[in-house]
Order: sequence, then structure tokens, then C-alpha cells
Amino acid sequence: MNTLEIIGQRLRQARETVGYTPEDVAQKLGITKDELSLFESGRQNPPLSLLRKLAKLYGVFVSYFYGIYKLEGEVFNLLLNKVKELSLPPETISQVQRFIFLCSEIAKLRQKLGFPKPEIPYYTLNQESIEKQAKEVAEAERARFGLGDSVVPNLGELLEDIRIPVIRLPLGRGLSSAMVYDENFSAFILVNSNKPHQNQLIAYEYAHILQRKDRVHLNKDGQRDDFSERFVVHFLMPESLVKRLVRQHHNLTDVWVLISLRRIFGVSYETLISRLHELGEIDEKDLNRLLRANLWNLEIKLFGEPSPSVPWKISKVLWELVLTAVKHEFITTSYASDVLEISPMQIQDILYELEEIELSRS
Repeated sequence: MNTLEIIGQRLRQARETVGYTPEDVAQKLGITKDELSLFESGRQNPPLSLLRKLAKLYGVFVSYFYGIYKLEGEVFNLLLNKVKELSLPPETISQVQRFIFLCSEIAKLRQKLGFPKPEIPYYTLNQESIEKQAKEVAEAERARFGLGDSVVPNLGELLEDIRIPVIRLPLGRGLSSAMVYDENFSAFILVNSNKPHQNQLIAYEYAHILQRKDRVHLNKDGQRDDFSERFVVHFLMPESLVKRLVRQHHNLTDVWVLISLRRIFGVSYETLISRLHELGEIDEKDLNRLLRANLWNLEIKLFGEPSPSVPWKISKVLWELVLTAVKHEFITTSYASDVLEISPMQIQDILYELEEIELSRS
């Protein structure tokens, strides 16, 4: 099979995997259906600029089209198959595929560079109450992170610091978050960057990692998991912290107070209001009234759509691995730009600045 045939085959496979029709692709990229057919049949060589657009649309690397890239790990294929079973739109499937490619790249670079995998505790759940176990695990994890009685402003950053990649991508509707765990590759978390309660979603997936119940977890909108939900509550909103913050406010049913608390904890209004009720801070009447109120819409009208604080583009872990690999010439700047979605020149500039900082230390 020659290069054009390989490219054509990969183009067709990538399109079919995410569920786009030839008409969809032609319309989105401003080409004709016949042109796409020529590329997919291996009869015409697509320009690199078009391959970049197609890679972004399908959630793959450009190198995949040339037959160079190979996904590592059965668990990633398992995730993709589970996503396809949910009948999600192609836009969502392509972002999950992007997540899979990034995770696979992290796993390969870790092995190539000799970087250690994160050490993640494993909690075995028994027949005791879910509530008790969730609270104990949450307290143990808060102690492990040295959080004390403080707010967790960005759980994603905490997990990145212990080398668990947290990747935020626009998943659209239908999928809030996902998790992959494999003993060979460790854990990865995917979060819908369009969702406002980032901390809650990350904590929810982290709870799944800690109990190792599934190798793959998909948090489809509206799904419930008792242990993970209670872990989120106790980890992000421990009683002592909530009580301390509550003492600073006189009226917890005040809209401004609720908006402030939601932003502090990074959770949904439902989770916040339910927690305040179970701690006896608001009564049953106010609970029902506030749960019926559309506080999220009000917050948007008052302050606009939130922009969650994302300190690292894609993932700090991925950045470090890719830049280290370029520095040691394990991969090219061209390949790195494909992974990080920035230009080779930008990568060179970043490496230069890092080198300058290192030199200034000596």
C-alpha cells in the first residue's frame, strides 16, 4: 500500500469512527464531496493545511493519517467503543478521540523518557454504608493532599501535581466527564470544558479512580453514582469548612450568597443547596424553593458565562513530557506541534525560555 492509499484509508477510518458523513465533512471544511472522495480513495494527495483541519475535526494527530501513529493500550479502544455505544454526536466523539490520542501519547512518552507513573491509593469498598466510606475516603485524601480545612480552588491542578493528567475539552451535551484507568498506564481524567462546575466533575471521576471499580467510566449527563457523589460532597465541602464559611454570612437563602458559595466550591447549585440542607443550614421549605429556582441562569445573566480557571493548556503533565522529549530529540518539534496544537516556532520559543531560566540558576 503506497502513501496515498494509507492516507486515504486513514481519512475514511477516522471519519467513520466519529460518525461524520462525507456531506458533513464537505460542508464543515468548505470542500466538495467529490474532493473528499478523491482523498479517501487515495487518488489525490490532500494538502497539509487540509489534513490539519481534518485532524482537528476527527480528534486525531496529523501523523495518524500517514500511518505513523499507533494507539497504545486496549483500555483506550474500550473507551472509544463505549462512547460510540452512547450514540453521542460526532463532535463529542471526536473530542473523546482527541482525549484518547493525548492519553496514549502521555503513556508512550512516560515510558520512553522513564518518567514515573503517579502513585494512586486504592480504597476497597465493603458492606458498610456508602456515606461512611465516602466520608472516610474523602478525609483520607484531604489529609494526603495536606488540605486541612481549606477550600480546593482547582482540584485539576492538584491532581496534575501528582502526575494525573486532567484534560479539558469541549464535549458538548450528553457527556460531562470521563475516566480511564489501566495498571500499565495509570489514570487519566477528561472533563467537559463547557461545564461550569469543573471541580465537582474532576472529583467525581477521581472517586472512580480511587475505588478502581471500572477501567473506563463515562459520566453521561443525568447519571448517578452514590459513592462518587458523596465523595465529592465530603472532599470539596467538608462540614467544618462549610460551617466556617457559613458563619461569615447572615442569610444563606440570599441569591448573592449562594452564587458566591457556588463559585468558591466549584460545584453545581443542586449539590451546594443539598449540602447546606443536610448540615441544617437551610430548612426543607427553602431547600425545595431553591432547587426549583434556576439560579444558574440567573448567575449567567448577572455575570456572563463562566470561564473556568485552567492553568495549563490541555495538561501540565503532557506539556512537560512533550517538551522534554523534544529537548532530548526523542520527537521532532513538528510532531510536538501536532500534539500540542501550537506552531513549531512557539515550541522553540518556549524551549529557549526554559533553557534561559535553567542557565540563570547555575
